[in-house]
Amino acid sequence: MKKHLRIIVALAVVCSALPARGQLPAREALTLEDAREQFVKRNLALEAARLEIGIAEAERVAARLRPRPGLTVTAENLKLSGETPQNRLNEFGATIAQPIELGNRQGRRMELAELTINVAEARLADVLRKRLFELKRVYYEALLARAVLTIEEENRDNFAGLLRFNSVRFEEGYISEGELIKVRLERIKYDSALANATLSFRQTRVRLLEMLGETDFERAERIDVARRMEVADAKLDLSQLRQSAMTNNPEVKIAEAEVARSEGALKLERSIAKGEVTPYVGYKRVGVDNTVLAGVTVPLPFGNRNQGGIARAAAEQRVAETNVRLARNRALAEVENAYRAYETARELVQAYQTGLLKQADESRDITLEAYREGAAELITLLDAQRTRSEVRTNYYRTLFDYYRSIFQLELATGTEIIL
Repeated sequence: MKKHLRIIVALAVVCSALPARGQLPAREALTLEDAREQFVKRNLALEAARLEIGIAEAERVAARLRPRPGLTVTAENLKLSGETPQNRLNEFGATIAQPIELGNRQGRRMELAELTINVAEARLADVLRKRLFELKRVYYEALLARAVLTIEEENRDNFAGLLRFNSVRFEEGYISEGELIKVRLERIKYDSALANATLSFRQTRVRLLEMLGETDFERAERIDVARRMEVADAKLDLSQLRQSAMTNNPEVKIAEAEVARSEGALKLERSIAKGEVTPYVGYKRVGVDNTVLAGVTVPLPFGNRNQGGIARAAAEQRVAETNVRLARNRALAEVENAYRAYETARELVQAYQTGLLKQADESRDITLEAYREGAAELITLLDAQRTRSEVRTNYYRTLFDYYRSIFQLELATGTEIIL
């Protein structure tokens, strides 16, 4: 009776070894919202994109400026020889000339500067959207790594209980020493899997801190991703997603801004072709007499009329229009691929939740009971435990694929999907 009691107690240890899911050592909780806020403030790629807008805004300052006036000072007919008195020959003058641009060139420059700023802002939005996608992906990679770590910790604890159970059975003479040695050797596999899962979880947190602009990577040991890997059903309509991609996709908006900019550049090149007039006014002293002079210089319709600049701008406009069509087609393809990935992942998640997870648990529990009764071999129990772990791990990986497909849809449509 005493022997059976000790075995039952050991078995109870095996069954109760599973820790509460998701319980890890106390760490600093990092939510996705906090990570996003810190990311927007400190990410270097975003900072570089913001500086590009500053460069474009400098063009706006230059566009407002008019051509500088010019001052010409002359001295003519300075006497070298001859009979005419010097004061009747010398001519001294000062002339101020102000070029006046034709074709509303200043207005065209200002318009082009604004369009260039629009392009830079669209590029910033594109960088922000892509970097936020990477942030979410890495954050959920950390969630996945934590879930896998929890599974491996559970396996380790379960196996420790199984080892204690078999140690009692060996002491009571129910199993041979060879059987106990087999159990002890299996522990190496569980310890190795746990070490790899621990390393993977730390590496994903390091990558997350890197994206946040953090330099203290020792903080990776202190933070935890404060969210659970669980499904949140999203109501998606493919036709609406396609429409959003056509209007909000960052790459489409960049291409459209480039078209507008190329049109502005073509208008500016055409205004440059009109040239400029230069009126001037000045003072001139001829001998002992004071005079005033005035005139204007006008361009003649010959020679260089900026034909090369106009042709180049027109070609760039055609390229920009082609890029718009290419960007729209690419956006639709990205929506299609991401939506099909979302459907596939959602169906797989449902399959796990409606049967596979429960069946794997039941298979392990039945095999454990059979092993306790001596009706199953150790290898059969280990296979059942391994299958259960693989099913749960694959379930969390499918959840990760589910969320990643949603994030890809956000990237392709340029809109946030509320879960």
